[in-house]
This record gives sequence, structure tokens and C-alpha cells, in this order.
Amino acid sequence: MNPNNDTCVQRASFIFNYYEKNKWLPGEKPPLVDIIKVKDVKPEKIRYFAEFMHTRLNRIAEMMDILLTVHDDWVITGRRDHIMMETESFDFNDALKALAIQGYCDDEFVLKVEYKRKWGIL
Repeated sequence: MNPNNDTCVQRASFIFNYYEKNKWLPGEKPPLVDIIKVKDVKPEKIRYFAEFMHTRLNRIAEMMDILLTVHDDWVITGRRDHIMMETESFDFNDALKALAIQGYCDDEFVLKVEYKRKWGIL
């Protein structure tokens, strides 16, 4: 978005889901498949879930650190199943670039971008 644009405000929301990814890689499977609504849950399934959550939460924290380093005006909200970082004062393309430079893929988060009019008709 053009920073000199006087007609729109861009709101970028990064959503970091705890349990889900946009795309599971070959060999990966959602961690709760073998636990939720399953009889006779095995201890190794719980260990897999614990390992997955440890890795996932660390990656979310690293992505948050990167975004907080490149821009300091974020509204951060924690939910039961995700963390959301929102801003209206930083272009989402710059945020994506910062994450990509550090090796993070766009399947590790959900990005929602909304535009709203400041005044008048577009």
C-alpha cells in the first residue's frame, strides 16, 4: 500500500494458530487427530502432541519477536486457539518480507488484510 494514500487505512492481522497449519507437509499430521474423541489414547500420542506444541509455540514466539522488532505498534490478543497481532500503521508486505528473510513460510500463519475508507467515496 502506498504510505501517502489519503483515502484508505490498511489493517493487517497476523493470526498464529496453535494447532493448525494452512498446509500440512508430507509425513506431518495434525497433533490432535490421535487424541480427541479417540478411545485408548496411547502415551506416545501425548508425547507427539507435547513435542508438536513445544515446537509450534516456540515458532510463534519467534515470529512475534521478528514482527515486534520491525514495528512497535501492534495490538496483540491471545485467544484459546490462536494469537492475533494487528496493526494499521505498518504495511503487511514489509512484515511478510521480514518473516521470509528469517525463513518463515506463509503456511505458518494466516494473514488478513482489510482496507477501510478514511473519507468520501473511493
